[in-house]
Amino acid sequence: MNSVPGRLVGGLLPVLYAGLASAASQLNFQPPVTRIASENYDLHMLMMYAILVIFCVVYGVMFYSIYAHRKSAGHEAEQFHENTTVELIWTIIPFVILIGMAWPATKTMIAFKDASSPDINYGELIPARPLIDPPLRHLDQRAFRLSELKGKWILLQLDEADCAAACSGKLYNMRQARLAQGHEMERVERVWLILDEAPLQTKLMREYDGMRMLRAAGSPLLGEFSPAGGVRDHIYLIDPLGKLVLRFPKHADPREMQKDLARLLKVSRIG
Repeated sequence: MNSVPGRLVGGLLPVLYAGLASAASQLNFQPPVTRIASENYDLHMLMMYAILVIFCVVYGVMFYSIYAHRKSAGHEAEQFHENTTVELIWTIIPFVILIGMAWPATKTMIAFKDASSPDINYGELIPARPLIDPPLRHLDQRAFRLSELKGKWILLQLDEADCAAACSGKLYNMRQARLAQGHEMERVERVWLILDEAPLQTKLMREYDGMRMLRAAGSPLLGEFSPAGGVRDHIYLIDPLGKLVLRFPKHADPREMQKDLARLLKVSRIG
């Protein structure tokens, strides 16, 4: 293994193993978050189980027939030509399977097209994308990463430490939208990414106790929140998989925020 080809093979093996491991972890869909995604996932699993059963039955019968009815065992072939019973069974079984698979598929497709009662009425949906996870800092300089909150819904805002009126309004709306969830509020975390190194007011820290206040000045994470109006102009929502999915305006109505959040918590199977 000291030769050039040997070193090349030795270097490629870990890469190949990592690639195979990554591929193995992607054999199925990601855990669904919304009602429609859950229905799609259930339909996918139903079809896979149906295909597996059909595969096992068909090939089981075929291999049994090859073994039990082989010529070397002296078996004489039966004649099923123009056998009405066999032909009916052979026609009805695929028809029943087809209807059994088409019915849930049709219901799911109708649900995809039904916009009469959308899940989100107020917030602005964002094409879901995973966020990068650079280190951040608590106010006491302890290291922290957003991935530590994975499995929770995260309401997040960005602003300077002096927290003017618009900033205070966002903090208030986040708190109220979470409190309005009642016994479900433990599924929701609040995060404030502080854009500078200035000290925070003690009154503000007491008023919003329980919120994660994190120093993010210069962090590459800030580039993930860059709408046309600036990062301060929205309250963002991150799903339990760590993906940015939604944003509310900075002067949001907390009642409308609460309704959208409640819908997501109701249909979510994770977080």
